[in-house]
Amino acid sequence: MTTTSMGIEELIRDAASSVPDPEIRKTMGQLGMIDEVELREGGNAIIRYHLTSPLCPSPFAISIGKEIRRRVELVEGVTRATVEIRDHFIAKDIAAKVNEVDIPKDAPPWL
Repeated sequence: MTTTSMGIEELIRDAASSVPDPEIRKTMGQLGMIDEVELREGGNAIIRYHLTSPLCPSPFAISIGKEIRRRVELVEGVTRATVEIRDHFIAKDIAAKVNEVDIPKDAPPWL
């Protein structure tokens, strides 16, 4: 689908929602874990999500967050994605790892 037939925020939500949870084997969208999508000036996207447990192992949380970011940054019209996890006991540390470096467009999937 193109950005003319669907709003960019909806495309962003679809991209983020397509990321699988590695333990449950369902997508973030199927599990209802994408909380909020926001598109700001200049194509900056903010994606807020939560996981099934506030104690989810950080390697899983980081991998999921990086994959959300990678997929969202492939959406036409998005110049940068920032991913924020909610309701996790080390949310700030996870967000820092997920958002710390640029992800090349040709980066392989984390999941």
